[in-house]
This record gives sequence, C-alpha cells and structure tokens, in this order.
Amino acid sequence: MKSRALPPFAHHIFAYSLYLIVAIIVTWPLVTVLSTRLIGHPFGDSYEYVRHIWWIKNTLQTGGPLFHDSLLAYPDGLGNGWLWGNPLQSFPAWLLAFIMPLPAAFNLPLLFNLALNGWGVYWLVTYLTKHRGAAWLAGLVFLAYPTFQGQLAAGHTGLLVLWGVPLYTYGLFRLQDTQSRRWLLFTALFFCLSLLGNTLLLIYLLLPVTGLFGLALLWHREWSALRWSFAAIMLGGLLSLPFLLPVALDLLSTPVRLQESGDVAFSADLLAIVSPSFQHPLFGQLEYTHRVLGRDPFEKMAYFGIAPAILGIIAVWRRRRARWWLLMGGIAWVGSLGGILKVLDAPLSVSVGSYETFVALPGLILQHIPLLSSTRTPARFNFTLALAAAVLVGYGMAALWPHLKRRRLGYAVCLGLSVFVLWEYQGFWSPEGVPDLPTIPGMLPEAVTMLAERDDIRAVFDIPWEHLLTDKDAMYLQTGHQHPLIAGHITRRTPVDPARLTVLQNTLDPALLDAAGADIIILHKDWSDNQGVLDSFARQQLGEPYYEDGRIALFTAPPVLNPPEFQVVLPPTTALRNRMSIYLYTPAPGWVELSAAVQANQREIQFLQDENLVETWPINGAADIRGAVFLEQPGYHTLTLAVIPPCPAADSGILVCAAVEVTGLEVTLNPGS
Repeated sequence: MKSRALPPFAHHIFAYSLYLIVAIIVTWPLVTVLSTRLIGHPFGDSYEYVRHIWWIKNTLQTGGPLFHDSLLAYPDGLGNGWLWGNPLQSFPAWLLAFIMPLPAAFNLPLLFNLALNGWGVYWLVTYLTKHRGAAWLAGLVFLAYPTFQGQLAAGHTGLLVLWGVPLYTYGLFRLQDTQSRRWLLFTALFFCLSLLGNTLLLIYLLLPVTGLFGLALLWHREWSALRWSFAAIMLGGLLSLPFLLPVALDLLSTPVRLQESGDVAFSADLLAIVSPSFQHPLFGQLEYTHRVLGRDPFEKMAYFGIAPAILGIIAVWRRRRARWWLLMGGIAWVGSLGGILKVLDAPLSVSVGSYETFVALPGLILQHIPLLSSTRTPARFNFTLALAAAVLVGYGMAALWPHLKRRRLGYAVCLGLSVFVLWEYQGFWSPEGVPDLPTIPGMLPEAVTMLAERDDIRAVFDIPWEHLLTDKDAMYLQTGHQHPLIAGHITRRTPVDPARLTVLQNTLDPALLDAAGADIIILHKDWSDNQGVLDSFARQQLGEPYYEDGRIALFTAPPVLNPPEFQVVLPPTTALRNRMSIYLYTPAPGWVELSAAVQANQREIQFLQDENLVETWPINGAADIRGAVFLEQPGYHTLTLAVIPPCPAADSGILVCAAVEVTGLEVTLNPGS
C-alpha cells in the first residue's frame, strides 16, 4: 500500500507545530513556569510590557480612556501613542489576559510568534527553492538565530513579531512574477503588518530588504516589476499611516533630556558574528566570547554559526540568486557595527602622528539622517543578517540535497543539521549544560495586591526613582495594587519632571509627599544604593515599613504637621563637564539667588532656569559667579549650570577634557516680588 502525501495546507500545519516545539526548546524552561514567571532578564523590559498589557485589559473592563493613561505620571497622566502605534506588541496578550493569569498571557504569544517567525521563512524559502526540507531548516535558523534570543532575554516582545517580513518579501517575489493586483494588495498588507510589532522594524528589516530588492530590479532592468513594487510599498505606507503617525508625534514631542544616545554602546562588535554564547558548554571556553558579549548579551548577539556558514558557501557557489542575499547580509552586518568600529567591546583606536582617533564606519552617516537618527541600536541590523542567513541556508540545503542520493539520507542530514544548529545557536545555558533562558518572578506579594482594596490611596511613589529598573518594577507592581504612580513611563524612562521626583525623594518631606498625592512609598531594594543610605533615610523620615521582604519595603506617608517649605537639592559632584542641575521647590513666588566659586580655563558657563537662558559668564582662571532669577510660579524648578564647550562623552586618552570645578555652591530664596 502506498502512503498518501500530505496536502499542501497540512504541510504548513505540520511545519508550524514543529516550530512551536523548537520555540519551547529555545525558551526552556519557560513552558514549565508559564503562569508564575515572565520571560526575560531582570535588566529587560518584560515588566513594563506586561504592565501595558494589563492596562489595556483593565481599561477595556472599566471603560476608561483608551488613548490617555491616567495611571502613570499622577495626576496628569501620559499619552500612549507609541502603545497604540505598535498594537502587536500587546495583542493578543491583552485578550488572553481576560481568561488566564497575566504571566501566561504574556508568555504564550511569544512562543506563538517565534513559531510564526520560523513558519514565515519556511513559506518564503519553499517558494524560492521549491524544497520543503531546505525551507524547514531555513525557518529553524531564523527562529533560533542568536540575535533574537538576545531580544527574548531583554523582553522585547514587539521586536520579535517578525513573521510579516518574510511574507512581505514573498509578496514582492510573487508581484515580480505576476504583476497582478492580488499580489499588490498582499504585499501592501504585509508591509503594514511587518510594522505593527515595533515601528523600528521599518529601519532594521524592511528598509534593507526593500532596498536590495529594488536594487536587484534596477540591475536587471525590470522596469514594470519595479513600478508594481513601488506601488505596493506606497499602498503599504498608506495603510501604515494610522499606526506610524501616533509614534511619530510621540517622538517629536519627546523632551531633549529624554532623547537617549547609545550608537556606540549598542553597536555590534566586529567579532560578534563569530562569537557564540559565552555560556555555551563547548564554546564558552573561548575567552574572547566573554569580552565580546559579556557586558551586554541582549543587543549584541550575532553569531552566524558553523553549519549555516558552510551551507551559505554552498549556496553562493551553486545558486546565483543566493548572492543577492549574501550582499544584503553583508550590508546589514556592516550597518550593525554602527559608526565606530569596536573590537573586543572597545572602540578601535589608531594613531595619526601625535593624535589618536577612532576608526569610523559608514554607519556614522546614518546618525545624521533624520529618520535613521531616531535609532540608537545599530546592532539590530542583525535582524536582516538573520533573514539573509536563513535564506542562504535554504539555498545551500536545496543545492546539497540532490547529492545525498537517497531521500531518507537527505531527511537524516536535515534533522542532524537542525539539532546541531539548535545546539550551536542556544544562547543561554545553565551550569549543568541545559538550555536556560532567563525568566523573572511573575507573582506579586499579597501586601501589594491587597492595596487594590483601599480607596484612600491617591498615588504610589517608588524609589529610587532615577534607576530605570525601579520604574519598570514599579509598573509591574501596579498590576497588583492598581493605583496611579507618581512616575511611570510608556517607553524607556519617565517623562515626569526630575526636579519634582528628586526633591520628593531627597527630602521625603511629609508635606511635599501629601501635596504630590503620594500616600504609599515603595523602596526597591534591588536598585537602591549598596550602602543602604536611602533605606536608612526612608526609615528616618517615614518610620518603619509596614511590609518588607528581600526586594521591597512598603511605607505609609506620615501625617502632615507643617506646610511645604523651600527645598534645594544640590548636585552630588563639583566637577562640571557638561551640565549640572540644581533642583528646588518653592512654596511662593520670589527671587532665587545662586552663588559659587569656579575654576576653568577659557570656558563659558551658562546659567539656565527651566531650560531658559538667564546669564552667561566667561571664565578664565578662578572666579566667583552670582546670578538671580525671579520664579513667578510656586512649585518645582530646575537651575542648570552648563559649560561651553562641553566635554565629549569619552576622552580619547591623549586629549583630555578638563572639567570645570564648582565649589561653595549655594542657592537661596528671597520670597516676594
């Protein structure tokens, strides 16, 4: 009796099921703690993403405003254009949260998306090679590529919604062949869907793929196909506008102080492409891998792999079309290196005469292009490298398969390569040699969840506020206590006035806490100072916590005895290299006077009040500076001393920028007009 072949649709179901198993292996031990822990490292973003998922579900339940988050930045709230501009970052997790615990609702879509990523490449490579075995291996490479394992550990859920890109690429090829409206609509739809996990995928994946495809059409002078592709991209852009515009408006309204850099810190090392995990049972013995990846294994993982490299060489040798994918992967790899070449996680410097400088790369140009300059993580161009690697593996396997003679031998080789690639790519291992992707606690203390039953709490203040991970942890605790936060954020860091937060924290004055609405104060021990200074100060000002464990301490704000008074928080250093901020609270309008002694060599010092220039002093040697500004509004203000020109972020080692010394700094208030 002859066996019946699976119908085409069943092949896809079977492939997706196998990819789901691979996703479980890559994320092990997540499936064993699905409802109690969250995928991600303690330094990652999982807590903030889970909080946003909870907020959407809670807002739909309670009928609150969908486009303004009133539970953050109390009492004003925050706009959440970024959240709604990237809907697949939180969907279907918020829908699953209606029927299952929040950790499970967060974890499950990650597994489904990883499997979809593999299946999307399976679909594309099946079309390109007409070979399902080769397509299966290509999909596995894309699913498990180390770059994406780093994003998993960082909890970057939206950046892992990648399945739209290979399907968009498939649409471009079908549109090239057919030039029909059907495939134009398909391509435009998946162009739009490719952006809904994270808008930044437009730069890291869609731009390189689209650019190289268009270049290939130009090279072959396929003008008609080029016009159809351009029309599909324009239509896809129009479909994406409702999602891109809220994100763009959020970016344009971001204050300068919140615009972060990181082009060098988050660029890939030159050796990252040949650096397997430093935790790997075999490759972890290589000392250089610790130096390349040890400081930040989340954004910088880019290991190509031995088996994929061999198959890639076969592909380029035997398949002319594969060479375009090699070109795309090479361009993406160079882009991932950023603007300054790094080797062993340090910028490579060269000497030119008596001067020392760094080796500049083409990526330096991208930092000055308006759209591309909004990115700060060049290493994410390795997303495109991963796609190129997967397709090259598919072409290579398809070229190798006929030489294996027997069909069973081909399947055995494909299975063996799959196992080897998974073992080679696995980025996180336990000391026992078992896959061990980081997870973080998903269960909340009962003392936190019981706060949800209290209606006498206006807001919660989490300290130390300036630590980015405090804000992330605070947002996850909010899913339990369900009260507004004094701080909080939509992305990266809180936009709340640092003067307000710093004065509140550095004084813990009951009158100021009451005026701010902070009825509960939570100390996050993991991110507090090692010496316990903030812990001791909190107990001194607030009394003993009414709940405490190894990670947090909960305080109730003490009763108010006196009205708020004038408060000043001076900077902790006397070295002025760029800017020095003085935060203050004034209960009434009045003149604020600043005085200090400074020492500098041919520099200028600017005096600003809430970013408005008040006065400029030229300094050459030792001098005393005095300035005054009238504060019309009571409340929180920031006085700033800025040195012109500022010192660079990093000294070259030969040319050292001397800081301006500021001593005897005093700020006083003279009430009245």
